[in-house]
Amino acid sequence: MAADQLLRGSCFCGRNQYVVRIPKDSTETAQVLFDSAPIQRIASASPLSAFIRVPLSWYHSRTFPFYPDEMQSGIRRVYSHPAEQHVIRHFCGFCGTPLSYWSENPSVEADYIRLTVGSLLTDDLHELEDMGLIPTGPDVAQHSRDQHAGEARSQPSAVTVIPQNSDGIPWFETMLAGSVLGNIQTRRGQARNGRIRVEWEVTEWTDGTNENANMSEASDAADNKRKRRDADDGTTGTSMARRIV
Repeated sequence: MAADQLLRGSCFCGRNQYVVRIPKDSTETAQVLFDSAPIQRIASASPLSAFIRVPLSWYHSRTFPFYPDEMQSGIRRVYSHPAEQHVIRHFCGFCGTPLSYWSENPSVEADYIRLTVGSLLTDDLHELEDMGLIPTGPDVAQHSRDQHAGEARSQPSAVTVIPQNSDGIPWFETMLAGSVLGNIQTRRGQARNGRIRVEWEVTEWTDGTNENANMSEASDAADNKRKRRDADDGTTGTSMARRIV
């Protein structure tokens, strides 16, 4: 018999770790959900919250104290907002990583738990696409927007250029590619001069217009400026031109 499929997750500091054990012969399936509702946005401090919804019976978690005085209740913290008493949220009491969202409204949801996609291990994030949980194809970005068209207005999600030395998530980058904020580019670097090290980061955004056209317009503007200066230098208006230019 083939082994069950596993998805692993952890908080940032590693004190909270969990496993989602997906039975090979199960008739139920996991779901990846994107939620832009205001209450989720505030709770996750992110414009778009991403969860993987699985049956509670698939979910197994443990806490790992780093020091003898660390209690489980302090490592795996539980919070219910007064406005949503039917909801329980779990997060790490040390590094603050949001871990899960559980609700019993409607009552059928009580048998499921939503785990934050960002808390999955990087290797297992790649598995989500192989499991068929991520939409694929050229209309992926539109699919993501249509899910929350009524809540998120018409603006698509953002994507930044991932530095080559980082481990990006291809399905996520593909899903968000081609959006308005996808024109953001971030460049990082460092330089050393003797004992002094300088680190820099430049973030640029364009409105999506043709870069060659922008360069042409900039070149035309520069040419016009030069032509105006040359013409003014040969006329009685030289002194005024020098003050303006």
